[in-house]
Amino acid sequence: MALITAYGLSFYKIEVDKDKSLLSSVWQRPVNTEELIAGGTRLYEALRDTQAEKVIADARLLGTLSPEAKEWMASKFYGLLSQTSVKMVARVLPQNLFPRLALESVVTRAEALGVTRFDVKNFTDPQEALKWLLK
Repeated sequence: MALITAYGLSFYKIEVDKDKSLLSSVWQRPVNTEELIAGGTRLYEALRDTQAEKVIADARLLGTLSPEAKEWMASKFYGLLSQTSVKMVARVLPQNLFPRLALESVVTRAEALGVTRFDVKNFTDPQEALKWLLK
């Protein structure tokens, strides 16, 4: 895969493979609400600029989300992503049950609000997530 790093922050890495229309994002450490919003906004900008249709989002190191962060993700973030060309999002979630459930609940809420216009699937293994995206 020919991933080129773009739109990186010290705590969040975004890489793009234009040939596969694939964007990879990886949280490098636990973040606070402001950092989460900055990273999510950067992801939106990368998708807007590259027109990538597939996203693998690795949130295994994201940490515990504040109620404000979860609300922003459900009500704003997924709406922003729906304004891009994205068609599939494979989320790699932590093995730990509580952070995983919190992240799953964000998508459930976003879907209930009607702001997601793409397929989202959760994984705990990045290789399985990539296989799903590239099938």
